[in-house]
Amino acid sequence: MDLTLSRADYLQVVVGDQDGVVICFGVKKGEAVPVFKTLPGQKISRLELGGAVNTPQEKIFIAAGSEIRGFTKRGKQFLSFETNLTESIKA
Repeated sequence: MDLTLSRADYLQVVVGDQDGVVICFGVKKGEAVPVFKTLPGQKISRLELGGAVNTPQEKIFIAAGSEIRGFTKRGKQFLSFETNLTESIKA
């Protein structure tokens, strides 16, 4: 499979799993290179990319149970708060 990338031939992929782990890895010259991995926690029910309007969507936001966490593209957690919802956040 050939990937034609325009920005320095680098692509990042973020995955959240049922063990509560967020994994970010990059694809550089056809090889998967790990960028960061978080510790296990509650099951991740939603993962979204976000950021300021008219800028690249480089912030990672996850919902796990009734908690919201935010990570930078390098894996630093910059946001964490518990909502007052009784059900898990799905959307």
